[in-house]
Amino acid sequence: MPAASSNMRFWCDMSLECIRRDHTPDLSAGDQRGPFLSARALGMALAALHDGYQVASGGAGLLNVAVPAALPMAGASWAEMAGAAACAQVLRLRYPNQSHLLEPAWSHWVEQTQANASSRAARDAEAAGRAYGTAVHQLGITDPAAAQANSYSPSGANYTHIAPPTQPTQGYAGGQWGLEATPLRVQRIAGFPPPPGRLSAIQVVPTQHYRDDFARVAEKGKLDRSPAIATDRTLGEELIGIAWGYDGPNELGTPPRLYMQVVLAVLDQIDAASPGVLSPADELAILAGAAVAMADAGIHAWYYKYSPEHMMWRPAVGIRQAVAGNGAADPNFLPLGRPDTNGSGVGLTPDFPAYPSGHATFGAAAFQMLRLQLAQRGVASFDPEGVDSVAFSFVSDEFDGRNKDPRTRQPRDHITLGLGSLWQAIVDNSVSRVYLGVHWQFDGITTRNAANTDDEFGLPATPSVLGRTGGVWLGAQIANDLAAQMGVSAATIAASRMA
Repeated sequence: MPAASSNMRFWCDMSLECIRRDHTPDLSAGDQRGPFLSARALGMALAALHDGYQVASGGAGLLNVAVPAALPMAGASWAEMAGAAACAQVLRLRYPNQSHLLEPAWSHWVEQTQANASSRAARDAEAAGRAYGTAVHQLGITDPAAAQANSYSPSGANYTHIAPPTQPTQGYAGGQWGLEATPLRVQRIAGFPPPPGRLSAIQVVPTQHYRDDFARVAEKGKLDRSPAIATDRTLGEELIGIAWGYDGPNELGTPPRLYMQVVLAVLDQIDAASPGVLSPADELAILAGAAVAMADAGIHAWYYKYSPEHMMWRPAVGIRQAVAGNGAADPNFLPLGRPDTNGSGVGLTPDFPAYPSGHATFGAAAFQMLRLQLAQRGVASFDPEGVDSVAFSFVSDEFDGRNKDPRTRQPRDHITLGLGSLWQAIVDNSVSRVYLGVHWQFDGITTRNAANTDDEFGLPATPSVLGRTGGVWLGAQIANDLAAQMGVSAATIAASRMA
């Protein structure tokens, strides 16, 4: 990365490290646990990093926050100090249980990167950045109450969310988050369709789409697979399921951390292949855009998860209690489950409704934003069907050779995943949840029937045939909205074929 980007990269990495430590009890009592809170903190931190740097450099910020008068006066020569201080302040305020770790990190960064850090100008830039970071934190000052509030009480009606029988004491996370949390930039996406067959909050009719999805997760997502059964989950599918996990376990944290790791891996590979093709300002805008898109995706997804017209039970309940005409009930079904990496749990299901998939919504928001930003800058392109040219590789912490599988209690292999495009990443991330048995495929992604434009079961080969049902479409709309606000052209958004 360019020198300035490398200096600022420290604070992006530190933001991700806060998520990891927040979910590791030996390191932190926990402040922002769970996917929507992690995304919120990451969005605020990286937006503050971007805005502090940009405003001090004479540019515009991303968030609608009152800018302290001293911040523009910091000047371009101290823009790094201002941006880093803003980010560090957000992290201090969002992660108070990590203050003893963040203070040494700040001192180390200043010592290593900021000459003349004891000067009056440097101190003023730091103070201005911290004031801005405090203002960003104040945007969500009621977040703890919104996250803890929950008015949801399960009715037990068919297709509605309830704790699975194997986890009867499970709670209902984020019941009010989508209603009470204020988006950072993207207001509610309207016109998001309900899952297949839902006619009203209480009526679901049998549909072929639902039956096809039911059969797929019953085959691919069950705990025990048999190599002798051709339709069972393959080892390759299981790898995809686990690699895109990050379901809040010890040492890993939540999906927004994973998706930002992918964004960073793509930027690193671009910088290595074409040094200087992206400026520090470009890279900060890309990072902040992806993070803010995910923060708002968490609000949108959780709003619809608990909407009576959109709510859907998880396979752990829905396959056991199948309604005649929409699949054959299996009272003993257990999913492979969210990866309880470094723990011992198997067959576990997340504690919130299925539709839309949070993984699919977060991932599509981040990766569509990256696709658009790179295409706008001429670093990537789309083919006529909307598939991007961004081939890359990355190592998921789920398969880093160190973190342990809960079934064997041994470290998993070190595996590098290679993907031909960000579109492939969007699809794999979404369908990974089917291979774990924790989602229906329509929770994340559907394909559009060319004859009548209705959504149907299947994995779309290209963005041009992506259906509107599921979190992939919802996340893409969030990214499109934010990208337009950040100056990405309508032509670029249209070329992505996910508009």
